[in-house]
Amino acid sequence: MKTSEMQVVSPKSLNECLYLLNDQEKNNRLIAGGTDAVVRMKDKKWTPDSWINIKSMNELRYIREDPSGIHVGPLTTHTDIVKSKLLQEKADVLTFAAKEVGATQMQNMGTLGGNIGNASPTGDTIPALYVLDARIELRSLDETRTIPIEEFFLGPGKTVMEANEIITNIIIRPQEKNEMGIFEKLGPRKAQSISIVNFAASISMDKQTNHCTSGRLAFGSVAPTIIRAKKCESVLTLDRFDKDIIQNIAKIAWKEVAPISDVRASANYRRDMASALLERGLLRLMKRWENK
Repeated sequence: MKTSEMQVVSPKSLNECLYLLNDQEKNNRLIAGGTDAVVRMKDKKWTPDSWINIKSMNELRYIREDPSGIHVGPLTTHTDIVKSKLLQEKADVLTFAAKEVGATQMQNMGTLGGNIGNASPTGDTIPALYVLDARIELRSLDETRTIPIEEFFLGPGKTVMEANEIITNIIIRPQEKNEMGIFEKLGPRKAQSISIVNFAASISMDKQTNHCTSGRLAFGSVAPTIIRAKKCESVLTLDRFDKDIIQNIAKIAWKEVAPISDVRASANYRRDMASALLERGLLRLMKRWENK
């Protein structure tokens, strides 16, 4: 079907959107920022009967906090995230990642929900959401359910989300007062490119003993889905947080990731770069702790 023949529907409310998605006779697809949709349409990977344009549904664009966590609406743009004082203070790793998503125009248009829904293993915000223990709220006409982010992705472009569901909320864990995050990315033109490898970390420190009390580490573009580097995490808290333990963890990371070779990079190159990004990122975190 030609683009000009596709129907575009713009619901005015979430309820109206859910009714449209419930129409199983049509192959509907949601669109908001459209930064990935245009590419996939050109590649003929997406050929829906109609687009449901949700960009103007402002009820899904918010950043707020309550006792259950920090809530980020799916239509929140990457620029919104970068500028949010709440996220800068309590989820810094997400703001660092959002700042690396494409050029300025893409950050202004692209949404967090779109980054999640596209389920690309190269998505820059996804490793950050992993280390913040994000939960994804899905709604249909019949029910609302919340899925831990590690259970949400099934593979490249595949999630547990049903055709009649929409992401309505992303709930993330606020970082502790003694916790800091970092995001690292490797790409041909860095922020304006698709990641060859990316890495996010969020680490809690006991400054008196210089020990890491807890750490969460995640890699993108080194497996069919984002991976938590659990073996690396288990070593992180065993000794003083210094160059020696960081170099040791970097060696473990080389073995823990499971990348493939493609047109952008070989598997071994990705392993090398995953190890290097982890080392660089944790050394930067160490310096920040020393200067805090």
